[in-house]
Amino acid sequence: MIEMTDIYNEARWEALSGILVYDAKKADELMEYFGSTEELFSASESEIKALDFLTPGMAEKVFEVTRKDPFSEAERINCMGIDFYSREHPLFPKSLYSIDPVPIGLFVKGNLPDERHRAVAVVGSRTSSNYGRSSCSIFCKEFVKSGMDVISGMAIGIDAIAHESALAAGGPGKTYAVLGCGVDIVYPLTNQVIYDRITENGGVISEFYPGTKPQSYNFPIRNRIIAGLADAVFAVEARVRSGTLITVGCALDQGKEVYALPGRLTDKLSEGCNRLISLGATPALDPRDMTEQIAKLPPRDTGERTTKEYDRSSLNKKATCVFDERETARRIEADEARKVYLALDVEAKCIDEIAADSGMDVGRILDILVSLELDGFAKQVGPCMYVQCIPV
Repeated sequence: MIEMTDIYNEARWEALSGILVYDAKKADELMEYFGSTEELFSASESEIKALDFLTPGMAEKVFEVTRKDPFSEAERINCMGIDFYSREHPLFPKSLYSIDPVPIGLFVKGNLPDERHRAVAVVGSRTSSNYGRSSCSIFCKEFVKSGMDVISGMAIGIDAIAHESALAAGGPGKTYAVLGCGVDIVYPLTNQVIYDRITENGGVISEFYPGTKPQSYNFPIRNRIIAGLADAVFAVEARVRSGTLITVGCALDQGKEVYALPGRLTDKLSEGCNRLISLGATPALDPRDMTEQIAKLPPRDTGERTTKEYDRSSLNKKATCVFDERETARRIEADEARKVYLALDVEAKCIDEIAADSGMDVGRILDILVSLELDGFAKQVGPCMYVQCIPV
């Protein structure tokens, strides 16, 4: 049972997470200066605004938060069925203390992963092939049946297959989704059933305050948590220029083992995984063999790192392409067209996702996509599925 003083401390951290989630390192500086959240929330306006490591705007936000009753807001969120675990909470995952930056806290619907269990982060393309989907299912069911947990991001494609397969296996392992939005938001909407089942048979996790909408810049931030909660990362399918490589990069930074599903040389969806293998990732050839290897890895909470060497410079260069290409949007002058273009990705997105990211009406988006396709900025790759392109 957490004592009352700890509950108020949790509430103060919860309030701070709403304004510092994009700059969690500022929380370290605030604690170094004040020593505790209690001292910070007792500080005067002049003291907070005199801090040289805070911008005037951020200092104003910090001061405003400290003037409010954090416990009332914490109770409101708890009544939504959402729990909060600050970085000082005894149940906060120890493995996340080694990632950069350490999250201020985690909002959870359901449960946090049991750190006594091994866990595998499963990542891959939104536009998966039959080979990728069936392989992902076989591996994830084996993981869960052996007692390992499956961590993923609840996106369409490989993420959804990983969660569904883990749920179908029936345990003893569980599955956990780490979101790039508030845990009270189902994203994408097509995953409502998966979302509901995960909250009952695992947990939905996010460092973003409840109500935070999914934004493209949130997902690279959440990827470090997906990797941090796992003993190893399993890349199922990924193009050479793929957001999957960002999560893999986080895993390498954390000293995690990386496995990749090999594919045919002519298969575009296997290019990224084949590249990872050429850079030093372990080929995923047999689910039982992979499970046994992961079981022998060092515990996550010891800080011990694997000794495998990877060509990080090449991998990072590929990962940054995912973001650099968005600079071409400056060539689109119309504001609405620009919004739609920025909502697209190099991996296919459905209309619902594009609408959520752009904040625009689906009908208007479809009209704009026609124009973007004609200009070479977008391409339809399936029913209501589009990818971002760069005109030659």
